[in-house]
Amino acid sequence: MTVKRKKKSTFMGGKSVTVAFSLCLLAVVAMIGMYTVGKSDQKQKELEQQVAEAEQKQAEEKEKQEEARKAQEQELEREQEQRQEAASASAQRQKETEEKEEGKETHAAYGAELESDFQVEQAEIAENIVIDEIEEASIMDADAVIDEPTLSFSPDMDKLMWPIAGNVILDYSMDKSVYFSTLNQYKYNPAVIIQGSQDASVMCAAQGKVTSIDTLDETGTTVTMDIGDGYELIYGQLKELMVKEGDYLKAGETIGYVSEPTKYYAQEGCNVYFEVRKDGVSVDPMPLLQ
Repeated sequence: MTVKRKKKSTFMGGKSVTVAFSLCLLAVVAMIGMYTVGKSDQKQKELEQQVAEAEQKQAEEKEKQEEARKAQEQELEREQEQRQEAASASAQRQKETEEKEEGKETHAAYGAELESDFQVEQAEIAENIVIDEIEEASIMDADAVIDEPTLSFSPDMDKLMWPIAGNVILDYSMDKSVYFSTLNQYKYNPAVIIQGSQDASVMCAAQGKVTSIDTLDETGTTVTMDIGDGYELIYGQLKELMVKEGDYLKAGETIGYVSEPTKYYAQEGCNVYFEVRKDGVSVDPMPLLQ
């Protein structure tokens, strides 16, 4: 009984080894097959890529040949045009030479007379030009005199426009001092300081003439205008002026634009300095503003 069991166990062990070997063999065959298929796909892709590259090179070569052919044709056309132009120019020069030979005698006969007529004509033209310039200058002077308006301002009859729409930051005060935040001190104020946003338009408060344009430490670019009867308007904290000295402006026309504040008004912010003077003395502009 013991011997028989041992033989059966040996048989089963041999069968297991055979099955395991078969499975390993199948696995190896499968791996070889997968590797072969993978290699075939890779070879196929490489072949397709080579064919595409060859076709692209062929197309590029064909395009280069076509460009070379067109360039050669264009060069032949240019050479043909140059030969035609050269022949035409030669014929023209020959014709001009013949015409010159034929006209030499006539030109010599009338040359002096034509030169004399030309000189007379030039002198007449120059004289007419001088006369025209004199007349034009006279007309311009007359127009300037006619266009120059008469300036007049009466506080009882006339009012000033606000140069910019904004709140008054600092009031006119010449009877007592007012506090300036930037300077951290009290002092007199001969103008009204009107709040304004940077780049906003600054308008002419009344018809007048620009008498001076100055750059001052306190008020920056400053424009002074004469509005008549001893009254002057001073606009400060400006930039990009639209006027120059001697210009006449009507009320509401743009003088310039609001600039960044000078160091004297850093805390107050962007503003317009607006002062009114009568015979050189500052006066309160508030009663005059409408």
